[in-house]
Amino acid sequence: MEASIVIRAKNEARDIGETLARIFEQVGVRGLEVIVVDSGSTDGTLDIARRFPVQLIQILPRSFTYGRALNLGVRAARGTFVISLSAHSLPASATWLASLLSPFEDPTIGAVYGRELPRDNATLFELFGMWLSGVTSARPRRQELDMMFSNRNGAFRRGLVLEYPFDETLPGAEDLAWADWILREGWAIYYEPNAPVFHSHGESLGKLVRRMMKDQPTIWGLKLGLIGPRKTRWPMPEPTPRR
Repeated sequence: MEASIVIRAKNEARDIGETLARIFEQVGVRGLEVIVVDSGSTDGTLDIARRFPVQLIQILPRSFTYGRALNLGVRAARGTFVISLSAHSLPASATWLASLLSPFEDPTIGAVYGRELPRDNATLFELFGMWLSGVTSARPRRQELDMMFSNRNGAFRRGLVLEYPFDETLPGAEDLAWADWILREGWAIYYEPNAPVFHSHGESLGKLVRRMMKDQPTIWGLKLGLIGPRKTRWPMPEPTPRR
């Protein structure tokens, strides 16, 4: 198994069907599995997911953190590489996945993240934030100091997350905290613009600010050296996958 895609979902009925359909149209990958980690959907997300050949893991909403949901998916995965994809991140082509995995041919690359193309509903505030983070750039880049990475459209070596799981205590930016660790360990991160997805929320300024505030404590903690390498224990038993 070359690749496992982990999708964290809650009430994603509007988009998850189209996202899954596009995933199963991918070409150029040797073996693919899809794992959906759902945290209490009530809008039909589960029924839509069950129409596809996915492994479904269900967790209680009160136990959800971004890091925990992704760690559970990684533990259930069989692929050498794991792709973290938002349920509303729509792959822009049938070669998205092959392009996202191609930088791993370099054995020094520990993680790869792809370009994000705004949907028609993107607000000016979202567009500015996407531009500022560099995820709309058309130029590839190798990062050895910059901890920018995104679990909205990102891939990583599964073994690295088994060694150092995503921090399950963080309210947001668990991807940046993990990226900071692999850089400290001597790995590089690669930004691949040829692996784009359509992604945006169409949020008002107020909602955008509230979402960003979840990330800021982690970002500033990393910059100030208040968040760093830790010894992680799995806090909960592995759930039983359900079809």
